[in-house]
Amino acid sequence: MVTVAGLIGNVGPGRWLRGHSLISEYDVASTMKDVARLAEVSLATVSAVLSGSAYVSPDLTNRVKKAVGTLGYAPNNVASSLKKGATKMIGLVVPDVTNPFFTELVHSVQKRARKLGYPVMLCDSERDLEQERWYLKILRAHLAAGTIICAAGPDETYRDLTKDVGIMPIVTVDHIIRAGDYDSVVLDNVAASRMIMRHIISLGHTRVAIIAGQQHLVPGRDRLVGFVEALRDAGLDVVPEFVQHGAFIGDEAFNCTQALLALPERPTAIFAANNQMLIGVMRAIAESGLACPHDVSVAAIDDFPWAAAFSPTLTTVRQPVDAMADAAFNLLLERINGTSAAPKHLVFTPELVIRQSCVAPATPSRFAAPDAPA
Repeated sequence: MVTVAGLIGNVGPGRWLRGHSLISEYDVASTMKDVARLAEVSLATVSAVLSGSAYVSPDLTNRVKKAVGTLGYAPNNVASSLKKGATKMIGLVVPDVTNPFFTELVHSVQKRARKLGYPVMLCDSERDLEQERWYLKILRAHLAAGTIICAAGPDETYRDLTKDVGIMPIVTVDHIIRAGDYDSVVLDNVAASRMIMRHIISLGHTRVAIIAGQQHLVPGRDRLVGFVEALRDAGLDVVPEFVQHGAFIGDEAFNCTQALLALPERPTAIFAANNQMLIGVMRAIAESGLACPHDVSVAAIDDFPWAAAFSPTLTTVRQPVDAMADAAFNLLLERINGTSAAPKHLVFTPELVIRQSCVAPATPSRFAAPDAPA
């Protein structure tokens, strides 16, 4: 058998030659026994100092810490986790990490987890349900303490979810799955759409189109519901050609917008159901030789850092992402700590951010509100 010493050359008891440097045996694979031997204390004392499970005198504590520093010792968390049946790792599964909403969510969850000593394993499913399922199985296999998931599939997709996750606690964000079994954190998406539409209609727009998201997802479905309700509240009809489905993707929204702008009577305002589709809408307007908001007003759900950097600046509905992330993490901690209470479903209130991308149409209608903010 080839040993480490045989590979790098033993030059004395406990000391080996690597290149031109002498190294200690501890540099190869330090253990708690090594720490105890160097600090001249018992294994129980080392364990107590590292875990904080019992009082140890300042003198012995300093000796242990000095030995740990000298050896570069790190506890074997994997072995410890196998004994306990869980780790302190948190899983976070999102459908598209490039989407600013999910990027901000990731940042907020990691910030909260770091303060409490929980590392986060981030998984980007790319809206692929098989990939999402594979990640959940990996998280379970790695004994994750729990997982926050922004699911990409319809509710029926998760009928057998327990086969993949076992007893691992799950909290859903943005989209609700198996409401009777799992906690959730979502935006009031109907209110968000109504908020935007009331603003657009108050400016005098009667020909308003929507680029909607997938209807199997709560945000896609509820945002379309809010759009329809707002039109009907204003006494306006839903024009079938004005309802396009952009799948929450920029390129799809670009194609949908081109189709809208090619209509004999195009819409005077376009409502994009998320931020990535908003970018696709703006690109299509620019490439069509039109201008926002002079030719077409635009608004969207999901504020993001660039919204105020566009020209014109973009009217959006803002989600309280940091508060939603904090709530999701707290719900997960409750489950990790053993609560068996009925699932909680937290709904957050949106905020309208009025900027320059929505103005009155070139031909005002009877719905115009002269004193409404532009």
